[in-house]
Amino acid sequence: MENKILVETSARHVHVTDADLEILFGPGAKLTPKKPLSQPGQYAAEERVTVVGPKKSIENVSILGPTRKQTQIEVS
Repeated sequence: MENKILVETSARHVHVTDADLEILFGPGAKLTPKKPLSQPGQYAAEERVTVVGPKKSIENVSILGPTRKQTQIEVS
């Protein structure tokens, strides 16, 4: 018997709330789907952000949609 498991990686991405999306991109901002992910209804958005830390910045970080209940930044 052969079992298959789909494994995906994403080194860095951001999940945002509706409120934080409007702070970043302006009132009424919506995410624009660019590329579907393997999870149904999930996608990488056209919109990108720069994540700024105390020592370094990471530019062009993907936002994954749809928006979430909490904003979260994932880096590795």
